[in-house]
Amino acid sequence: MGQITFEERRLIRLNKQRASLELIRQLSAPLPTSKPLATRSRFRRVREIALIAVLLTAGWFLSHVVELHPPRSIADMAPRLDASYEHETDR
Repeated sequence: MGQITFEERRLIRLNKQRASLELIRQLSAPLPTSKPLATRSRFRRVREIALIAVLLTAGWFLSHVVELHPPRSIADMAPRLDASYEHETDR
């Protein structure tokens, strides 16, 4: 009881092979597209170029509005305490 015959094992193996081949066939089939590939590629390329141009332009304007001055030393990066703040903590 519980034992399967040689013929049943052969049928199971054949069914598994058929199922895997069918799955491979379905996955390798080309997907239908609604638009021609050339049109989509051209539109995507134009969109990417426009986005790069916008980012470069925004960076250029931002660099002129916000002037960044890097510190000359690590000591310049340390926060400075005001004299008024030191006197308030002594009280």
